[in-house]
Amino acid sequence: MKLTATEFRKRLFPLLERVASGEMIEVVYKGTVVKITPGQSSSKLARLKRQHALLCDPDSIVESDRELMTEMESEWKKDWDKL
Repeated sequence: MKLTATEFRKRLFPLLERVASGEMIEVVYKGTVVKITPGQSSSKLARLKRQHALLCDPDSIVESDRELMTEMESEWKKDWDKL
């Protein structure tokens, strides 16, 4: 579909819906053709940027209290044995 910038502006949202459903639209603006095509859709999870929240090695946290870790693992084992 090819239309002028004025026509595109008047029908913006319905035209964007058509693009979202896979159709390409060409808009003529000051003699230049601008093509609007659907982009790749991705999930929010795929767009996340890795954040380094810990300022130390995660294993050092686990290893910092061996007794607590042993106690927690024994409780987890009890829970898993019930399943």
